[in-house]
Amino acid sequence: MKYLLFDVDNTLLDFDLAEEFALRKVYEKYAIDWNEASIDIYKKINQFFWQQHEQGKITRKELFADRFPLVFQELGKEVSTDGLTIDDEYRQFLSQSHEPNPGSYEMLDELKKLDYELYVVTNGAPEVSLPRLQAAKMENYFKDIFVSEVIGSQKPQKEFFDYVFDHIPNFHPEEATIIGDTLSSDILGGKNAGISTVWYNPKLLVAPKEISPDYQIHHLMEIFDVLGGTFSAKE
Repeated sequence: MKYLLFDVDNTLLDFDLAEEFALRKVYEKYAIDWNEASIDIYKKINQFFWQQHEQGKITRKELFADRFPLVFQELGKEVSTDGLTIDDEYRQFLSQSHEPNPGSYEMLDELKKLDYELYVVTNGAPEVSLPRLQAAKMENYFKDIFVSEVIGSQKPQKEFFDYVFDHIPNFHPEEATIIGDTLSSDILGGKNAGISTVWYNPKLLVAPKEISPDYQIHHLMEIFDVLGGTFSAKE
C-alpha cells in the first residue's frame, strides 16, 4: 500500500468527546436538561439525518436546518431561534474539541517515516474538521485534506472518491486503502470505489454481513500489522 486515506471523526480524533461538549453547551444555552433521555433523543435523530444524507436523500443544509428543531420538538422545547442558527452554534462548539484517539500521533509519526502518502477524507464540515485538525497539530501529516462539503458529494458516494482519486498525483487504486470507523460511509465507500478497507473498531462491534471490511483493527497502531500483511482480516 502507498496511499492511506484517513477518516477524522472517531478515527484520528475522539468525536464522542467533542459531540458531548458541544451538545452540553447547546442544551445549557436553551435550558434543556442534560440527562440520558435528552442525549439519546439527539443521538437517534442525528444518526437518522446523517444516514439520510449519506444515502443522498437530503442535503447537508437540510440536515443542519432540521435536526435541532426536531430534537427540540421531541423534548417539548419551544424556541424562536431557527434551526440553522442553533446548528451553527453547535458546530462552533464542536470545532473547539480536538482530543486524539489513542495511538493517533504514534501511528502518524511512524507512517510518515515509512514514506506512505497520507490523506484525510471526511464528511465533516470544513469549519469543524479543519480547526480540529489544526488545533491537534495533525494537518501537516497529510498531503491533502478532502472535505465532502467542498467536493459536493460525500462518503460513501463513488463521486466523492472519484474526486479524491483525480486529485492525488499518479494515483493507483490497487495501492490505496481507507481507514475509518464507520461502516456505512468509510467501509462501504471504499468498497464502492474499489479500494481496500480497514475498519477501525475499538468498541469491538460486529459488522453486518452486507458490509464486510477487508481488515479490522482495534487500536490504531495495529495498522502496521495490516500493512505488513501479518494481521488477520475479518477476525
